[in-house]
Amino acid sequence: MPKPDDSKAVTSSSHDPLPCLESLQSEIDLAKSLTDRKDQGDDSANAPKDVGDAMRVGIELVSGVAVGGICGFFLDRWLHTLPLFFILGFFLGAAAGFRNMVREARKNTD
Repeated sequence: MPKPDDSKAVTSSSHDPLPCLESLQSEIDLAKSLTDRKDQGDDSANAPKDVGDAMRVGIELVSGVAVGGICGFFLDRWLHTLPLFFILGFFLGAAAGFRNMVREARKNTD
């Protein structure tokens, strides 16, 4: 029986349909570097938008509390009641502000 030639099995020739591991690794490294560059560019481009969205969500909560509290305060003055409507307006405004804040946050994640 003839002995198999080990030198052909180990080396890669130009006739080999499979690429060698070095060329495959170089293509993988190139693809990784391109995606890393693309990811870095996207983060810096979205940073001002993300800050604006975060500020808007906070303003939604604060404005709801402020409007509810102010409406309750003026109702108390008009009806000559103790801080009943102020407290009620404060909590209703907080609930409305929180609801708006959650709605905006869900819209921004989609």
